[in-house]
Amino acid sequence: MKFSLEAAVCVLGSLRQRFGSVGGGALRKGADWGRVLVGLTERAAPVVVIVLIGVAAAAVGVSGLESLNEQGRLEDELAAEIERLGREAAGLEEAIASLRRDPAAFEVHAKTHHHLVEPGEVVVLLQRPGPGALTRR
Repeated sequence: MKFSLEAAVCVLGSLRQRFGSVGGGALRKGADWGRVLVGLTERAAPVVVIVLIGVAAAAVGVSGLESLNEQGRLEDELAAEIERLGREAAGLEEAIASLRRDPAAFEVHAKTHHHLVEPGEVVVLLQRPGPGALTRR
């Protein structure tokens, strides 16, 4: 910042010498120009910051904020899905361990999920009556 102020003072000083003196006692000497510029930058700094924030807000816009909210909602949904899948995986691991250590559980699983039967067993399939079946009166 100091270098740019010194450069500005030199430029303003050369302009003053080339085009003549500007009215007002404070602007007659080169050092006074520097004080004026420092005073202007100190007063203008909050305005510059506000303008930059406004430009950034205009660039991001309402759709940017909506997108940020959408990303947060999506993150929450994914976290819930990960939690659900974790519980499901734990249940499946428990079922696998049960099938490995308990022969009766293995037999029930084979009969219900894979429709396997032992020699000599009779399978009777029962179906629920559909909507057009006879009903009791």
